[in-house]
Amino acid sequence: MIPLPVGQWEWLILGPLVCAIPLAWFIIGILICIWVYRDAESRGMSGVLWLIVVLIASIVGLIIYLVVRKEKKSEAPPPPPS
Repeated sequence: MIPLPVGQWEWLILGPLVCAIPLAWFIIGILICIWVYRDAESRGMSGVLWLIVVLIASIVGLIIYLVVRKEKKSEAPPPPPS
């Protein structure tokens, strides 16, 4: 086995973390965008518009969406049989 110089072995442990953390943020961002799109569409709003807002403005766009989103349309219960 080749001995590693002192101070060099940390990258064997930290190297994967340096790649995993941005990858995790990217995946979380994609999942948030998918959720915003579906939620906006289900509320009768433009899903594409809100998807673009969240993509561009990130967390600020998500907060704006959560503040201005409409109430969810509830389906009217079927009339009782007579």
